[in-house]
Amino acid sequence: MKNVEEKKKERKLNKGQVEVLRLLYRYRFTTSELLAKAENQKHLQVTRSRLTTLEKQGYIGRRYESSYKLLGKFATFYLLPKGLQYLKSIDAADQQAIKMMYNDRKASDKFVDFCLAVCRTAQALISFYGEESRMFTRTELLGYDYFPQPLPDLYMSIKRKTVRHYFVDLYDDAIPTFVLVKKIKKYREHYESGEWEATDSDYPEIIVACASAKAEQRLRRKLLGGTTDDIVVYTCTIAGLESGGENNPFTVV
Repeated sequence: MKNVEEKKKERKLNKGQVEVLRLLYRYRFTTSELLAKAENQKHLQVTRSRLTTLEKQGYIGRRYESSYKLLGKFATFYLLPKGLQYLKSIDAADQQAIKMMYNDRKASDKFVDFCLAVCRTAQALISFYGEESRMFTRTELLGYDYFPQPLPDLYMSIKRKTVRHYFVDLYDDAIPTFVLVKKIKKYREHYESGEWEATDSDYPEIIVACASAKAEQRLRRKLLGGTTDDIVVYTCTIAGLESGGENNPFTVV
């Protein structure tokens, strides 16, 4: 337990530190490199300094093992109960999400890797579309009853002459194709239900971001069987999104 002197040394969180907490709330697990990109922070050391301070004060946790270096993996960070309660105190966290995240320190490596892929994909899409885009994670969609269940991995809107909407899901080699096919069928059922009409906007198009070209090819073969009636589905690879350039990374199914 901290004594009085130690408590006095804890300064009020600054704007940058609070932003780190907000981003960890959005993505659940991420690395210093991905956080710096999400913050539009040019100097990685600034983000690392914020993470160090928040970890020392018990707001966030850090996952790192000696084997990570050989595997080319980076330390990942996540919110601890103190960080969650702080966000709740400034009305920046949903109670349902807090309950869901309370045991994130026990999360499996598979789930952590998934969260990192979601963050990576989100940053790639934001870079590709620029300031026109707005991105929301599953955490931020909790409580909105007009979204389909299960929720998409990401929801993106792009402001142009008319606002365009997208549900974004991730697909990798470890996921059986039927899992994504079933989810897309759920989107079609949701479209037919008319629940989205409450938003007074066109039904979102679907983007499936694949971990590899091989995974994309396998998924496309399955989707071409006719499960995408009435909705528009695009596939791409995460690497293709990140490469930027003038080439369109999306292929319609």
